[in-house]
Amino acid sequence: MKKSLLYILVTAFIMLPAAGQENRDDILRAVSLAERGAGDEAAGILSRMEGIKSNYILLLVRGDIYLRAGMAGEARNDFMAAENLQQGAGLYGLARCAAAGGDARAAVAYLEAHLRSPQRRGEPEILLDSAFANISSSAEWKSLWKREWYKVYERKSWEIEHYLRSGHTDMAAETWEELVSLYPEMAVTDYLKARVMMAGGKYEQAAAIIAGLVAGDDTPPEWRYTLAQAYEGSGNWYAAAATYGKLMEEGHPDPRLLFLRSRMLLKSGDRQAAKRDLERYLSIDPDNTGALGLIGKTYAEEGAIYEALPYLNANVDKHPGEATAFNLRGDAWLAARSWERAAEDYAMGLDLDPDNGTANLNMGIALIKSGKIDLACHYLRKARALGEKSATQYLSKYCIR
Repeated sequence: MKKSLLYILVTAFIMLPAAGQENRDDILRAVSLAERGAGDEAAGILSRMEGIKSNYILLLVRGDIYLRAGMAGEARNDFMAAENLQQGAGLYGLARCAAAGGDARAAVAYLEAHLRSPQRRGEPEILLDSAFANISSSAEWKSLWKREWYKVYERKSWEIEHYLRSGHTDMAAETWEELVSLYPEMAVTDYLKARVMMAGGKYEQAAAIIAGLVAGDDTPPEWRYTLAQAYEGSGNWYAAAATYGKLMEEGHPDPRLLFLRSRMLLKSGDRQAAKRDLERYLSIDPDNTGALGLIGKTYAEEGAIYEALPYLNANVDKHPGEATAFNLRGDAWLAARSWERAAEDYAMGLDLDPDNGTANLNMGIALIKSGKIDLACHYLRKARALGEKSATQYLSKYCIR
């Protein structure tokens, strides 16, 4: 299983040092480019940043980008430099480089040293890391995993997370009961209790638990992500936005935080702040369909159709296979009372996603407004069949003879 760079950074608890917004955005831009497969361009951005050779965290980020781009030699140099700056920091990266080159002995030696360090990764992450695929059948690799490297609470934690991801909430709850009987005082036990509660829809109670756990500076970033999700589930949009903002202030290198915060800001009513986040995010990832659609939709809902259209047009041009791109532009045309243009976009969207109830409803409305009532009735009937109850009023008014 190939892990994303963002996943690696989250699970490694990497926080980038405080810097000006321009430097922070360069780091975010590099991470975003690497995620999109432009490793060379991403590494180029980081190489031009001042002070990278004396910053082990940036060296780790660039090393991973190099390795993902197939530049194992350059990656090895960065991981070794990071190790020289901070003992233990570069060991995992060096193990991955050796494994990518098929050197099982060196890879396992580095990985064993990593497993003895405070920075060690979890077993599921290591075993699923595609960088070790070349050596997974070697005698050295098998010998390494015959030894016990992890505590019982760690294994129980991974088991609970696996059950939750698989939708087996009852099994997760049973395993948590085993965990709390063994480690009742540990913070991770309370955190996992909150995770199980969220799976059962108890978002407000879960948020209260996690909020009490994340006060310290050494809080794992993933706990703050979960707290934001709990706040969102409970309808506390502003608290969710503030939690994403906290991650950004701490220097967590995830460009998606801007998008996630913008969604919460919109729900909390702060449209101007949301648009600023979306503009900044699009300066980092200009082709992102979610951001293009959301900022276009935001302007359209404000009645600023001509401000919305550049984003909505760009979304369609860059993502012609995405039904949502056409439907969002159709919504804008519908709001502007440009019925025929709205119908054209909904038609394109429905070609790609014919079972979208809202698009069928809006297509019917656009056609009614265009005077094409007989054609509209087809879409309105389908919208009603797909669960759009508001289609009934249009059907009774225009389609019952």
